[in-house]
Amino acid sequence: MEDSPCVFCSIASGAIKSNVVYEDELIIAVLDINPATKGHTIIIPKEHYNSLYEMPQPRYLSLLSVARAIAYALKLSMGCNTVDMIYTQELRKGTLTPHALIHAIPRYNEDTVNYIWQPTQFSAEEAAGIVSIIKKTLDNVKESETPKPVQTVKPAPATQAKPEEKKEEKPVELKKKVVVF
Repeated sequence: MEDSPCVFCSIASGAIKSNVVYEDELIIAVLDINPATKGHTIIIPKEHYNSLYEMPQPRYLSLLSVARAIAYALKLSMGCNTVDMIYTQELRKGTLTPHALIHAIPRYNEDTVNYIWQPTQFSAEEAAGIVSIIKKTLDNVKESETPKPVQTVKPAPATQAKPEEKKEEKPVELKKKVVVF
């Protein structure tokens, strides 16, 4: 049995009609069809990723940059107090989102959006242990995500007596301007 097509890929391709708030070659943002509040927008990468963790960092940063701009535009235009930006694969009990996306939810004094959890207390020792585990794991994540420098070795000309030294080339840093609209 073939898996059913991803509804968010269908939205991104235009196969499903949506109220488009923003679109570029990588990202589309549309009003949510089951909004939590007026202006609730979902920001979707056009390429399918099961989660944000699968996205290459440049794509994730583009998604986050667009989400930030949309959240700011919502704050300025919708008369809300603030905008919550949420990523979760489990939106409702038993409902899994099969596509990476970010929700931008305008918050109003009278809205019914509610995040409930039971506060937990940790001792100083437990907190220190948690911090230590997260820091060690974060170091591993950063190391694994850091691109290694590219090494190029040029072949020596046939007439050259001694070999050339190998030079290590550093990755090119791209500087991108972010425009907030």
